[in-house]
Amino acid sequence: MTLSRLALAASLACALAAPAQAQAQPRLFRPPTLVRAIGFSAWYAGGRVIASWKKYKRADFKAYKLVRSSTMHDPVYPESGELFSTGDRAVTRYVDSKLDDGIWYYRLCVITKDNNRWVSPVVEIVVHKDVGPEGVPTAKDFE
Repeated sequence: MTLSRLALAASLACALAAPAQAQAQPRLFRPPTLVRAIGFSAWYAGGRVIASWKKYKRADFKAYKLVRSSTMHDPVYPESGELFSTGDRAVTRYVDSKLDDGIWYYRLCVITKDNNRWVSPVVEIVVHKDVGPEGVPTAKDFE
């Protein structure tokens, strides 16, 4: 066989092997499953959103992914990106101070080693930075 025929044969062998290599890639994430037991909550206070959740204790834990969207009412990781991520199961709180006025949708996704996505219910937060919590009334608040 000539050198050019050997090169052609090698190229064809690589092309035919490509689908087998593609199958060896990690599995995609499974469809998200709503799990209320996550205990996710989020609230707006002092110009920031405080999010908290319960610690996931099973051995299949891989990561927490906190997602936020101003356009998607049902955000989920990875489709909505991630605001915060950690592989430390003991971390059960995040403070988001980088947000603009508007309506924001927050959700916690627990990712497992088997690519399951356990997701919390969505929490809607309305942010109006000009409207803050009123303090205790003072003398100037009365006529």
